[in-house]
Amino acid sequence: MDVLYFSPMLLGLNLIFSVAIAATALWRMSRPMPAPRYWMVGAWTLVLGVLMFGIFVSTRNPVVNVIGNLLQLCGEAIIVLGVFRFIGRPIPYWIIPVSVLIFGSANIHYWVYDGNSDLLMTIYSVVAGLLPVQAVWLLLNLRDEPSTRPARILVGVCLSLYSLVTFARGWLAWQAYTSGQGYVQPYESFSYLLPYNLGIPALVMGFIGMTLMTMQRILADSRANAERARQHTLRFERLLNVSSAGVAVIRDGRICDGNRQLESLLGVNRQALLDSEFAQYAKRRSRSLLLRTLHDATGDLVDVDIRRADGSILNAELRILPLVGDSGDYIAEIRDVSHRRTLEDELKRLATVDPLTGVMNRRSFNALFSRAMKRVTRHKAALCLAILDLDHFKTVNDLHGHQAGDEALRQFSLFCEQQARGTDAFARIGGEEFVLLMPDTRVEGAMSILGRLLSGVAAMRLRGSQGSFQIQVSAGVAEYREGDTMESLMQRADKALYKAKVDGRNRIVVAD
Repeated sequence: MDVLYFSPMLLGLNLIFSVAIAATALWRMSRPMPAPRYWMVGAWTLVLGVLMFGIFVSTRNPVVNVIGNLLQLCGEAIIVLGVFRFIGRPIPYWIIPVSVLIFGSANIHYWVYDGNSDLLMTIYSVVAGLLPVQAVWLLLNLRDEPSTRPARILVGVCLSLYSLVTFARGWLAWQAYTSGQGYVQPYESFSYLLPYNLGIPALVMGFIGMTLMTMQRILADSRANAERARQHTLRFERLLNVSSAGVAVIRDGRICDGNRQLESLLGVNRQALLDSEFAQYAKRRSRSLLLRTLHDATGDLVDVDIRRADGSILNAELRILPLVGDSGDYIAEIRDVSHRRTLEDELKRLATVDPLTGVMNRRSFNALFSRAMKRVTRHKAALCLAILDLDHFKTVNDLHGHQAGDEALRQFSLFCEQQARGTDAFARIGGEEFVLLMPDTRVEGAMSILGRLLSGVAAMRLRGSQGSFQIQVSAGVAEYREGDTMESLMQRADKALYKAKVDGRNRIVVAD
């Protein structure tokens, strides 16, 4: 029970145990920084070593003493490795096996075979005192990372003090060994008590310095990260503002940020834009598409119609992507493609419309004719096709000029489109040659329609370079009959037109 009154050892054990608990908390708080993990493992190894020494004092078992001393050396070495790891230097892992080998060999020789305790203490003190020297040199001479320099100096001074105390302990033990003094119990020896009174407190102060080093680095890293974040934010804002597209940051379906181009596209100032619902700017028929694009956020381009603040419609191209990971924020890019859409529509129109007269061209008529033939074949419906040709049109061009001829074609086309029914299709397929497709119409009905056309055209008065003039039209009409194809029906109507020309023009002829 006397060992319970050995207050320096108990005090030292309590201090080391407290350091181990604090090191564990520091490691958990500072993850993923690697150095505190070394300090935590080293502190708990020291605790085990001191506990083993306490057991040795009670049991006098030399093997327990060997294990305790080796654990204490390992703990000190691991703490030193943590300093190397913190500074970023190559870690000298070799100091652990070398220290264990040197002192382990001495322990086996002297303790198992009745050696001298003071000589053992001298060997232990030399090894334990040399361990921190490398770390002290690094800590006191490192010029990098000025933010941690005050704490590094504190750690270096404390480890230096620990080394001095350990060397002093070894010197006292050596003096006792060389003078032949009798062996005393460890808890009665001043050289044994010296590290508990001075060495362990120096280690505690050193750990406080290590904690400060860690906190200063965390603070410096936080400041650096904050500055980088600020720079990234500024860069992001500048990129947004120089972008030709409107860019919006969306959170929970509402706009939480946007660039100046977005304000310009939507015709809304920034104050009204922020916290407004993103979908409200889409035209009603585009709203569901916009919401689906926001939900999927795949980055695919979609065409939407945007309603501006003044009520005008903006043809836009929209792309939405997640902003950062799983933050729930999205970034939407909106580009004004109204001019491009206008060009596309114009190209589509030019591809399907005759540029002179504005009626369907041959290409679009053939597509419509094909669909009509399929419908007639499927439903056994009636269908008539008429080919119309302006009579003596070359004479009009020669006598009144090509401008008058072009105007005659335009006026003729306009009149025919006005007279045609909603289901009919009128197209220009050649210079002065036109076709009229009349679905659900028998030949009698087709003749009636064509008769009105010819009468109306004959009554038209046109102006040319040589005065006013009139135009006349010949027409051939063919009714669909079973087995007809597009080509055969067109050929029959064309033959009827030819017969109308031969018979004197300005008339309608029905195909056989």
